[in-house]
Amino acid sequence: MVDKDPRWIEEIRSGLLGWYDEAGRKLPWRADRDSYRILVSEFMLVQTTVAAVIPYFERFLRRFPDARALAEADTADVLKAWEGLGYYRRARQLQAAARQIVEGHGGTIPDDPEAVRSLPGVGPYIAGAVLSFAFDRPEPIVEANSQRVLARLIAMGDDPKSTPARRRIWEAAARLVPPVRAGDFNQAMMDLGAMICTPREPSCLVCPLSRFCSARRQGLQDAIPRATPRRAPELVGEACAVVRDRGRLLVVRRGPGRLWTDFWEFPTIHVSGPDPAGRSLGSAVYLTEGVRRLAGVDAAIGPVSATIRFGVTRYRVTMEASLGEAKPGSPGPTPGHGLIEARWIEPETLTSLTFSSASRRLIAKLGLVSEASG
Repeated sequence: MVDKDPRWIEEIRSGLLGWYDEAGRKLPWRADRDSYRILVSEFMLVQTTVAAVIPYFERFLRRFPDARALAEADTADVLKAWEGLGYYRRARQLQAAARQIVEGHGGTIPDDPEAVRSLPGVGPYIAGAVLSFAFDRPEPIVEANSQRVLARLIAMGDDPKSTPARRRIWEAAARLVPPVRAGDFNQAMMDLGAMICTPREPSCLVCPLSRFCSARRQGLQDAIPRATPRRAPELVGEACAVVRDRGRLLVVRRGPGRLWTDFWEFPTIHVSGPDPAGRSLGSAVYLTEGVRRLAGVDAAIGPVSATIRFGVTRYRVTMEASLGEAKPGSPGPTPGHGLIEARWIEPETLTSLTFSSASRRLIAKLGLVSEASG
């Protein structure tokens, strides 16, 4: 195997680090070797682009400048600071990691692989990133960009998602990472994949590693890594009611153990896809009955006023929103069916509560934000 050749390994290390010194990206979490800042950035970067993360990272650090501030924060405040990044489970795991860092390590991430790997939400990639970026430990990392670079360097034609291929890639990464400047090398590998060794039409002519690349030598750079067919998304239909009562809006908050735990939303019913409530209730009454079951409010619901579409994990959701008015004498909001809170709020309060990105889009489409600002 080419990645067992000491001369080849040394050429890769030298060529990549030389390129990185001149062309590496200047990113805010690279300004120093602060392990907390690195941990935050890596949690944010999971399945999210660098460009999208940068503004969130800077705001999050102003709000929670160290592990202790994050550990002691209210989870609702953490979710609000994360709002818009998606994959909110990461925010909860990051806060859990911060609490473990405070309780077990005095608020500072230790230079200890076992301790880092034991943090909630920390897998092999994040552990390797923190250990190499912050402490320059020669730990390998493999993420989407570096995986692509490594697969091409060794001309691995197998599906990179298969267990043998993943093992092979990690083994190559472990052999390549140098004993000195390990963090720079790992970051250089990611930068090369993001800037030069791109998924389509890689810029081999300007790549510092092209003459050492097995895929390039075999003319396979466009075929590696092998594309994995994507599973077709499952279609889901939802309906929500934006119910008013003397200018106030009805909102509910999701309970634990559910998607978007602790997030606010308008009372929402699944009408098609997994566990469709509307099918059993009938199309004429499902939303009216749903508001009563979810929030304890009797309301007159009008026709559909807005439709939005969005993706969540493997689902493609179409949500239809209808405006409604609480009926005279309707009881006060009482949460049910997995919700932990239901209440009336003034429109200007919408911006202070944590909603999903989809709900924020709906608020804007219905003009509720302009109501709040006006």
